[in-house]
Amino acid sequence: MSDRAAGRAARHRTEPPAIELIEEAVHLLRGAPAGTLAIYYAGAVPFVLGLLFFWAHTTWFRPPGETVAWGALGLVGLFAAMKAMQAEFCARLLSQRLGAEPAPWAWRRIARLGVAQLRVQPWVVLGLGPAALIALPFGWLFAYGQSASVLGDDERLHEEAAVQSQLWPAQNHLGLLLLSVVGAAAWINLAAAFWLVPWLANRLLGLDNLFGFSGWWFLNTTFLASVTALTWLAVDPLVKAFYTLRVFHGRARRTGEDVRIEFRAARRAAAVLALLIVTGLPGPSARAAEAQSAVQPAELDRAIETVLAGADFRWRLPPTAETGDAKDGPITAFLRKGGDLVRDAFRAIGRWWEGLADWWERNFSRKDAREAKPGRAGDGAGALSALRLLLYLFLAGAGVLILWVIWLVWRQARPAELPALAAQAVAAAVPDLRDENVQAALLPADGWLALAREQAARGEWRLAWRALYLATLARLAAEGLVSLAKFKTNLDYERELRRRALSRGEVVAVFAARRRAFEEVWYGRAEPAETAVRQWIAELERPAAP
Repeated sequence: MSDRAAGRAARHRTEPPAIELIEEAVHLLRGAPAGTLAIYYAGAVPFVLGLLFFWAHTTWFRPPGETVAWGALGLVGLFAAMKAMQAEFCARLLSQRLGAEPAPWAWRRIARLGVAQLRVQPWVVLGLGPAALIALPFGWLFAYGQSASVLGDDERLHEEAAVQSQLWPAQNHLGLLLLSVVGAAAWINLAAAFWLVPWLANRLLGLDNLFGFSGWWFLNTTFLASVTALTWLAVDPLVKAFYTLRVFHGRARRTGEDVRIEFRAARRAAAVLALLIVTGLPGPSARAAEAQSAVQPAELDRAIETVLAGADFRWRLPPTAETGDAKDGPITAFLRKGGDLVRDAFRAIGRWWEGLADWWERNFSRKDAREAKPGRAGDGAGALSALRLLLYLFLAGAGVLILWVIWLVWRQARPAELPALAAQAVAAAVPDLRDENVQAALLPADGWLALAREQAARGEWRLAWRALYLATLARLAAEGLVSLAKFKTNLDYERELRRRALSRGEVVAVFAARRRAFEEVWYGRAEPAETAVRQWIAELERPAAP
C-alpha cells in the first residue's frame, strides 16, 4: 500500500462523521446553560434588528447618502459586537465540551474579542459572495470564518483558522449540505407561517391585518429579508456548535484532549464508587424506621379524613333519599327511575338536534343572502360561507382519512397465516479482503480462518494476514472481550481488551503484538513471511483457553 493510501486510511479512522457531529452539536446545545444562548442572542438580535431597519428604511424611503453612510457605520459597530458575542458563545461551548469552567465575564476581554474578529470576519463576509458564485472555495472559506469565531482572540488566529478549514473537507462539505437542508426547511416553514396564518385569520375570522391582502405583494425584499434573518437566528447556533466540535476534534488529534476527558470521567466515577463502598448506605430497614418515626398515626388519620372530605371523593358517598321516592316501593321506584332516564335521554337528543339545526341555519342558510341587496357585502358573505363549508368538508375528510389509516394499521397488525416456503441453500457472500470497509462482524472466527487458509494456499500472504487479524477480532468478540463496531479503530479494540481482560495479561500482550504486526503489513511496507502466517493459523486452530 502506498504512503498516500495509508495516510488516507489513517485520516478516515480519526475523522468524525458529519451526521454524528451534527447530533453531538444538538446535544451540546441542549445541555448548554440559558446564559450561553443569551450571550449569543444578545449580540445577534441587535444586529439583525438594525440590519432589517436599515434595509426597510433604504428600500422604502430612499434616504440621502449621508444617512445611509451613518446607518452603515452603525451596522459595522453592531457587527463587531455580534462577532465578539459569538466568539464568547463558542468559547463557552468549547469549555462545556472540555468539561472545564468558562472564562469569567470581562468587558475588556469582550472588547479584545471584537478587535480580533474585526481583523478577519469582514474579509470573510466580502469573500463569501464570490466564493458562492464560483462554488468550489465556498466550503473552505465558510469553515475558515466559523473556525475563527471559535478560536476567538488566539495569537495565531489566521494560521489556526486556515488549518481547521482545510481539515476533513468531506466532513465539512457534507455537514454544510445537511445544515443547509435544515435551514431551507426552517425558511419554508417560517415563510408559510408568516403568510398562511394571518391570511386564514383574515378570511375565516374576519380579522383585518396587513397580511390578509391578496396577490404576490408579500414577495418583497423586506418580507424575504425578515424571514431569512429569523431563519439565521434559529439555525446559526447549531452551525456554531458544529464548527466548535470540529475545532475540538481537530485539536484533539495533536493534544489528546478527548482521551483526557474520558479518563477524567472514568476517574470521577471510580472515586464516587469507592466513596460509596467506604461510607456505606443505610439499609431498607433503617429507612423504613426513619419513615415510621417521621409520620405519627394521628397526623396520618387526620390527613386521610381531610382528603376524603374533598370534592373529589364525594361521589363515593351513598345518594340521599328523595322525598318522592320515599313513598314508593322498591319496584315502583325502579320503574320510575328507568322512565326518567329514558325521558332525559330523548330530551338531550332533541336539544342536540335543535342546536345542530340552529348552527346550520346560522352558517349555511341562504335566507340572508336572498333578503340582502346585491353588492360586494353579499358576495363576500357568500364567499365566506362557501369557504367555511370547504373547511368543514376538509376536516371531515381528514377525520375519515385518519380512521382509514387506523383501520389499515389494525388490519396489518392482525396475525396472518404465512405461506410455507421451501428452504433453499443460499451461498454466503465472501467478503473482499481488499476492501477497506470490511468488518470483523461479517463472518465468525472459523469463517475468517477458512478464508485465511484459502489465501495462503494461493500464495496471497498479505490477504491471509488480514483475514487472520479479522479472525482474531471475531474470536475475541465471541469470548465477550471486545464489542465489534464499525467506528472503532484497532487501538480502540486494544484499549477495550485491556479494560475487560484485566486478569488475562497474556491475551492482551499477544493481541497488542498482533495488532502492531498487522498495521506494519497492511498500512506499511512490511511483507508477511510464510512461516509467520502458518504459525498464526496454527495458533487460531487451537481451542481457546477457558
